[in-house]
Formats: sequence, structure tokens, C-alpha cells
Amino acid sequence: MNLNKGYFIIGTDTGIGKTYVSTLLYQGIKKLNGGYYKPVQSGAFEMLGKLISPDVEFLCEYNKVPYDTNMSTYLLRAEVSPHLAAEIDKIEVKPEKIKKHWEKLSEKYDTLIVEGAGGLFVPIIRGEYYMYDLIKMLDIPVIIVIGNRVGSINHTMLTVNALQNMGIKIQGFVFNCIEKSYDRTGYEEDNRNVIMQMSGIENHLLLKYGQDTIEQIELFRFLEESAK
Repeated sequence: MNLNKGYFIIGTDTGIGKTYVSTLLYQGIKKLNGGYYKPVQSGAFEMLGKLISPDVEFLCEYNKVPYDTNMSTYLLRAEVSPHLAAEIDKIEVKPEKIKKHWEKLSEKYDTLIVEGAGGLFVPIIRGEYYMYDLIKMLDIPVIIVIGNRVGSINHTMLTVNALQNMGIKIQGFVFNCIEKSYDRTGYEEDNRNVIMQMSGIENHLLLKYGQDTIEQIELFRFLEESAK
């Protein structure tokens, strides 16, 4: 199996199922010594005196594995952009700490699903460090999660063009159907075709509404494809 050391998951927008997609990707690789990492989590909540990552909690519960505190580096309480959440909590986010955590996880796991917070230009440290800086530091290809709805073409192409201009490799797209009325009008299929044609990137996965797993053959074809 020729998998990359990691894949960075970003979204074209909020509320498009990035954690859901990360959870299904992790489900497919965990038996092959695959892991999950959420470097910075906003919206953490307290339980029994400990801060809990909602994304890690969802992923662990879905995959029936124990909650793992080692899946996150920074847990921030406010459900806002990481830079502001860190300021509210008076926490100094240090990229080198994230890198060391990543390196330790990379020694333990053969491949990692790394879930970002929001999109490419989300600030992690105000005026200094952004999500794209984190991707560059980890040096892994990006999987773009697309909420397949009206507006997704523009949002996706802005993200693709920015990544390409930065020299960041794109593994492919995950088209996540977030509406029950999937393909009722056919626009979702046209969205996919237009995005692939405009970007020149054909490697993709299509998740139907409520899909609870990804076929192994389909998943590994997607992950093994050379990033562009």
C-alpha cells in the first residue's frame, strides 16, 4: 500500500462536513495503522474537569474507539476562528509544538488524517500564521472537502488556485452531498463536472447523503493517486 505520510483535510466553506469526511477516511485507514490528528480545535467543551475536542469525540464514538487526548495539540473553548479563541483563552499557539506533536504521531502511525479548522486562510495566530502555513510546515497533500451545493464552484476554484499558487499539492476532492435532495435537479453532478474540468483535477470521492462508509478499493485508489 503506497500511502502518503499524511493528508490534510480542508473545507471550501463552513458546515460542509469536514469532520464527517475525516471520520470516514480514518475509518478506512485505521486497520492499516492509520491515525487522526486535529492540531487546533475551537469550540472545545469541559467534561469531568477536562477539555474535550468535539471533532475527536465524534470521530472516536463513530469508530468505536476510546477518546484519545493525543489526537489534538491545542483545545480552545470559544467556537470561533482559532486565532481569536486562543486570545480569549490567553493561550499562545506555537507552530513548533504542533510540528513536534506531528512528528511523534508520524513515528507511531504509517499515515495520518490531519483535519484543519475551516478553510485555507483561517488565521491560527493573528497576523502571523494561517492554515496554509501549517499545511506547508507539515508538507503533506491536501484533500479538499466540497459541500456540493450552489456556490461550490466559486469557493472550490478560489481554494484550488490559492493552493496551486502556493505550490501545495492537492490530493483530490471529496464531494460531500449535504442535502437530502441530492441530484434532484442535476446541478450537483454539473458542479462536479465543472470543478474537475476547470481545475484539471479528476481524482475524487463522491459521498452520498448519509453514507456511513467508503469502499476500501475506492478509498485506496483515491489516496494512492499521485497528488497534483
